Amino acid sequence: MSGAAGSVKVLLAGDVNGNFDALYKRVNTVNASNGPFAALLCVGPSFNAEGADDADYVGELLPYINGEKTVPVPTYFIGGFGLGSSKALAALATTPNCNIKYLGRAGVAQIHGLQIAFLDGTYNAAAYRGPSLATAAEVDEANPTTTTPTPTGVGACRYFSPSDIDSVKLAVANAEGDIDFLLTNGWPAALCAGLPEAAVPPDSKFPGGSEACAELAVAVRPRYHIAGGEHFFYTRAPYLNPDLGAGTLATRFISLGNVGNTTKQKWLHALGVVPASQMTPEELSTSPQGATKSPYLRMSAKRAAEGQPDNTGGGDDGLGEQSWRWHDRSKRARAPIAAPSLGRADVTKDKAKTAFVRNVPFRATEDDILSFFSQAGAVVDIVRKGNQEGKLNSYCHVQFDTKEAMERACQLNGSELMGRQIYIEPASTEERSKTPLQVQPVQGCWFCLSNPNADTALVASVGEECYVALDKGPITDRHVLVLPVEHHACTVETPTNTTSEIDRYMSALKSCFAAEGKELVAFERFMRLRKSGGNHCHVNAIAVPADAGKNAATVFESVAARHGFGFTRLPPASGQEAKDALSAVVQKGEYFVAFLPDGSRLVHPIAYGERHPLNFGREVLAELAGVPHRADWKECQGTPEEEEQRTEAFRNAFKGFDIMLQ
Repeated sequence: MSGAAGSVKVLLAGDVNGNFDALYKRVNTVNASNGPFAALLCVGPSFNAEGADDADYVGELLPYINGEKTVPVPTYFIGGFGLGSSKALAALATTPNCNIKYLGRAGVAQIHGLQIAFLDGTYNAAAYRGPSLATAAEVDEANPTTTTPTPTGVGACRYFSPSDIDSVKLAVANAEGDIDFLLTNGWPAALCAGLPEAAVPPDSKFPGGSEACAELAVAVRPRYHIAGGEHFFYTRAPYLNPDLGAGTLATRFISLGNVGNTTKQKWLHALGVVPASQMTPEELSTSPQGATKSPYLRMSAKRAAEGQPDNTGGGDDGLGEQSWRWHDRSKRARAPIAAPSLGRADVTKDKAKTAFVRNVPFRATEDDILSFFSQAGAVVDIVRKGNQEGKLNSYCHVQFDTKEAMERACQLNGSELMGRQIYIEPASTEERSKTPLQVQPVQGCWFCLSNPNADTALVASVGEECYVALDKGPITDRHVLVLPVEHHACTVETPTNTTSEIDRYMSALKSCFAAEGKELVAFERFMRLRKSGGNHCHVNAIAVPADAGKNAATVFESVAARHGFGFTRLPPASGQEAKDALSAVVQKGEYFVAFLPDGSRLVHPIAYGERHPLNFGREVLAELAGVPHRADWKECQGTPEEEEQRTEAFRNAFKGFDIMLQ
């Protein structure tokens, strides 16, 4: 399958039911012959739905989590319930590099530019209406051997609730632009209303569907609605959502069979989709051939006749006052303005019940944070303050009513909030030092100038707080390091004077490289080393061709994707503001940060236990410099004479820009 220009190639899979080996065997074949595909989206139960959620997990997903096997295509799934699902999802949350991601209970994720709304769980009348409103017949029909079902904890959403529907609606209302995909584990009610008999599945296969799912489909108005749970393949003729002022929008519904079925029901489907964000309103409003009216209009009329509230397409379109979002696609939706959350005075602060959350989207309101974390348990308090400049911090504290709820929230570590990956840990383990650490000279450190073994022949300039040296295994003759004189572990921990001088040296290098018609690209990798007194902060900087500099962000992100991780982008900043922004994302953890020619930065916090590729930064710099074969520094070492000549040549080139000579 060849994708159109600008399209994103995705694979869609039905109920996995724990059959991950069969899934990836087929995906690998399709990807090899028709790929590469950017993502694999899975709907329906991903685990054996008949098993207990809290059982030990020993299934086929385990080798992929442990790194014994690798997935051919990055995978995103719902259906987080079934045999051993809770423990499997908890393990996935701590191993983000395995390229398998549970989307979560309800919300919107942005994947390769596609806006993807999702609702996990299945419809169950007793669970949806609540025990007080459910009849005994409803409970027995749905679960003849169990008591009244209730939504379980994080990672085990068997049954969705009205609040889950509301969570998706809120996330959709806050998203920018139209939704490309809606993923559900079941069908909406009345889907086939108005279709000719030949276009309707046989009675033996046709599911009743749920009105709750139909309500969601009406509110979301996705371009594609992908569903599982019914064990057969079916595509409905496109239907047109009502015109709310910007033209109609067509939805295509696709139901997929279960993985590895023996009845030859198609369970893997390929699509090439241009993200809605890249399309014009006219393109989005084009009616496909054979399109029908919305099937939910009839259900809306029936509800009105019965005197029931209409949440499925009449009146406010199930969105209440949020229907403004769809009136004019030429205008971006204006989300509520985020404001500081100062906490409740009547709540006693308890760190044991509090989660510390970093990399929170700046546009996330208190309601957004509350909606996201309510899936873990009852939230009793949220504290998110602003800095001295009045900007919201990118971290917050969320307190729950129980320690267990806080622990469930921590299992969401690495999930996305409003399209941005967030990092969650117990507040009791938070270490946020307010003052710089006392620095002592470290014996044996290569970069401490007081060390007699330090290679001072490579030093090109020494300032009051920092110095510049050529790299021992240079990618090019314009590959240098900027380092503090004292033994600080990373830029986040350097004192203000040191931070300022690092900035001055980086600016001088940028000017030096610009005089040669090139751009500066740099990176810092902070990992806590046990040997030689730990890591000595150093920033790798290199001159690259101007055209390569323009594509630096794309190359960093592309290579990172190959290694199974992504970045958070920070806008241009300097001095303490830049350090505070970086600190807010990484806190006291390990990290990788790339410095781009426009002053912006790409940041990846390295999670505990994450196997971050040590050579990643050099790999990217070598590619940008046009010498990918020089990524390994051990292959780039020269003789002492060559090092001396190279250092002297750089000193001469840098002389007019050296901050110590101005």
